[in-house]
Amino acid sequence: MSPKIIVIHLTKDINRFLVLNILAVMLILSCILVFEGYDKKEMILGIFIAFTCSLIINLIIGRVIKRKMEKIINYSFEKFETQLYVDELTSVYNRTTGINRLIEEMSRAKRHKQSLSIAMLDIDNFKSINDTYGHLVGDRVLNHIALQIKNLIRKSDVVSRYGGEEFLIILPQTDEINSFIVLERLREHIAKQPVSIGNQELYITVSIGITEVDINDSLTDTIQKADIALYQAKRSGKNRVEIAPKYFNAEV
Repeated sequence: MSPKIIVIHLTKDINRFLVLNILAVMLILSCILVFEGYDKKEMILGIFIAFTCSLIINLIIGRVIKRKMEKIINYSFEKFETQLYVDELTSVYNRTTGINRLIEEMSRAKRHKQSLSIAMLDIDNFKSINDTYGHLVGDRVLNHIALQIKNLIRKSDVVSRYGGEEFLIILPQTDEINSFIVLERLREHIAKQPVSIGNQELYITVSIGITEVDINDSLTDTIQKADIALYQAKRSGKNRVEIAPKYFNAEV
């Protein structure tokens, strides 16, 4: 149920409560006027004044309550959606959302016969960073890398934290050559942007594996190809970008 529908239902309930409140005030006032012996004109005037004042006060209260409820509900839904789709530490998509977006992009690429590439990016020597500087610095490094990725890729590209120090990058309408150009630029940029730790500057490097999605490949095959390319980048000395072999067999 959307926040708008919830607000509508709550508004109806508030309006019912206000109407009942006004009727209760009118009934109580009428009883008081009758028992006090007021004549008909005085009773009508008193009831009319009380009704008008009660109506105005209740409308103001109702509007204030509605606005506050809208803010609370919208904030709660935004927070819930953030927790559901976004990695809390890095503020990029979480793994589940990243996989779902990849499924969508693979389907779109197949339907429109468009190029699609993905990349697996891994922070080099991340365990050593955690062991040397502590996990708080490790968290800062993760956040720093996520920010660099978001700043360098296109708006149409997608980045998610795949797990640990690994990120999944989806590049729609992009073949492996153009992906390589984009991600090589990203790799160089990251290597030149240190993380400040007190008076020390910590330079970070990343390794990246790329694969262009084959329309006949499954989701698992596609990710595995990118992983193989990433492994090759690591094995070749790290701080580099590698493209997966064209005729990689996922079953081997």
